Amino acid sequence: MKYEFEKKFLDKGIMTLRFKINYWLLKKLGLNGFGLFAFIWGIFIGIIIYEFILK
Repeated sequence: MKYEFEKKFLDKGIMTLRFKINYWLLKKLGLNGFGLFAFIWGIFIGIIIYEFILK
């Protein structure tokens, strides 16, 4: 399946670097792999915030 979306006037920031990286990861890892990657990344960021910012 291929989805195509029409670009609206206010959607000029859709192709940002973060979007391109997330799209590439989603294509390579699939939905479950991307979800697992996002979950692990969230845990990693949470530990960094807890250890260095909240202490």
